[in-house]
Amino acid sequence: MNRKIFLYVKAFSDLGTFMDLIAINVLMYAATGSSGWLAATMAIRTLGGVLSSLFSGVLADRFDRRKIMIWTDVFRAVIILGLIPFPNPIMILIVCFLIGLTSSFFAVSYSAEIPQIFGEDKVLETNALISRLTSVSLVFGFIGAGVITDFLGYQITLIIDASTYVISALVLLKMKWQTSEPAVNKRGSSGFKEKLASIGRDLKEVYSFILFKPMLLLVNIVFLIGAFAGASHNLGIPLLAENIDSSKQSFYYGLIWGVWGIGSVLATMILPKLKSLRENRLYFACFVSAMLMSAGFIAFLSNHSLWIILPFAFLTGVFDACFTTLHATILQKTDNHIRGRIFGVGMLLKSLGFALGFVAAPLVLEVFSLAKMVWIFHGTLISASIIVLIFSAGRHKKGKKMSQSA
Repeated sequence: MNRKIFLYVKAFSDLGTFMDLIAINVLMYAATGSSGWLAATMAIRTLGGVLSSLFSGVLADRFDRRKIMIWTDVFRAVIILGLIPFPNPIMILIVCFLIGLTSSFFAVSYSAEIPQIFGEDKVLETNALISRLTSVSLVFGFIGAGVITDFLGYQITLIIDASTYVISALVLLKMKWQTSEPAVNKRGSSGFKEKLASIGRDLKEVYSFILFKPMLLLVNIVFLIGAFAGASHNLGIPLLAENIDSSKQSFYYGLIWGVWGIGSVLATMILPKLKSLRENRLYFACFVSAMLMSAGFIAFLSNHSLWIILPFAFLTGVFDACFTTLHATILQKTDNHIRGRIFGVGMLLKSLGFALGFVAAPLVLEVFSLAKMVWIFHGTLISASIIVLIFSAGRHKKGKKMSQSA
């Protein structure tokens, strides 16, 4: 079977994720009319991701990553369908928590397996294609979910959503590839205490590895702050959509994210052609992309005119895709035996950042306007990226001088 089908499997899973994000958020806001409940929906989803990312990387390095992906897809399909008979706020929170929990397992196993299937030298090109497919899924997922939810109701959206997970699982069942030895055979020790101790050693190894790689540490710090800042626009966009037209909130919610996704598609077509993006330039491009992405979110969330919102949403999508693609490429350049845990740490930081952001964002929104909230959150990311850029540029110059004197 063509190896690229593996990438389309992820696109199907992403399509489901984006559809349920729109449907569930609109469902919660319609049921409660509260931005606090809306933030809680996003925060509880993130909390599930935080808890699972503590050990999803360890499991991805110890067990068959393919089987982890299949079972998480099946489970997500089942829990999404549970919302149809029970569409109340408490059930929505439970489902969001379980989606966050299982999505982390899928994402970490998937990302860690990419270099194993496509080769270490193809990670940038492969990640660009993944981001492109993700962006296409986002466009169809968000716009599709917005239109379907608006005209046919959330139940149809959720059924289509669950079917995308089932299709993803069925394709993975048919696929076969050579799974890496560490991912399958490190099952090791018997005894509960010994297993816990072994997991502890695994986690200690990965944190030591990151601490001894300064640039990898800096990228992860920026990624953490980026996830924190991301809470502001994830909460802000449905509120912005309501301000544009409260009677068509789900449509404008989907439209804004859809235009953002088109920008992401463009970025992923350009990135693989930039042959200069190698070694240290990967890091610098990643930090600059983070800054431009934040500037874009500030620009369009500070406006109410679609003529300003949509062009800036498009540009923001371009730089957001650059940031996430380059971040994944940097992590995938680590050794296979530790790669699952490296992605586990990345997922943990992303989930922690989102969780902290979703706690802070509603509190800030009570005091400041939507535009000022986004300025505060994304201004933090811009400031952090500038500091990291200055530090890493100084470190790079110092390294050059030392190599010349030697």
